[in-house]
Amino acid sequence: MGLITSLRGFKVPIAVLDRFLVSNGVEETWGSPPSLFRIPGSNASPLDPQSAFLRSRLAAESQVRIFIPYRRGEPESAYAYVAYAFVMVFGQRHIDLAAELPDQAPPGFVELRREVLGYAQEGEEASLQAAGMQGEDAASSFFILLTETREMPLERPWVRESDVRCDHCAAFFENWSALQEHRGEAHGVVVGKSLPDDL
Repeated sequence: MGLITSLRGFKVPIAVLDRFLVSNGVEETWGSPPSLFRIPGSNASPLDPQSAFLRSRLAAESQVRIFIPYRRGEPESAYAYVAYAFVMVFGQRHIDLAAELPDQAPPGFVELRREVLGYAQEGEEASLQAAGMQGEDAASSFFILLTETREMPLERPWVRESDVRCDHCAAFFENWSALQEHRGEAHGVVVGKSLPDDL
């Protein structure tokens, strides 16, 4: 399912972001978009561990989240986006830019950007000169991304068992589709597919 995400934050090469995460003891992104949805009925956190770590570096009310553009069938993005404010649009939506996407970054966000980009290595200078990476307001730039979700993180070097285990009865399945079919038949979990007016 495709979502358009409007965000304020900064752009960073995925290789640099992953290097920063690993150096801080957090699993890298592997260039795979983090899940944007929580499975209905699941107790799992809807926030990926990488974004949770970045939030912990800022104030308690921080809404920092990592986004990686993705469109099925297209080459993977070389860049990720670290947002301090974001709005996801499923169908259509009115956005109050001043209230929902303020251009003033929260305290510590500029320093976070500086720290993350400090993990760039020799030879990566060109990737740091890309559009959206420069300027005085580079930590609070406005971006619009296509953030289509993947059913499973298949691009990672492994698939964790928790990704295909039923959150109601702990039964294990070979693939995501079989898990969803089981959840519907065995537990009555129904996921609506209507297009909301304003999500």
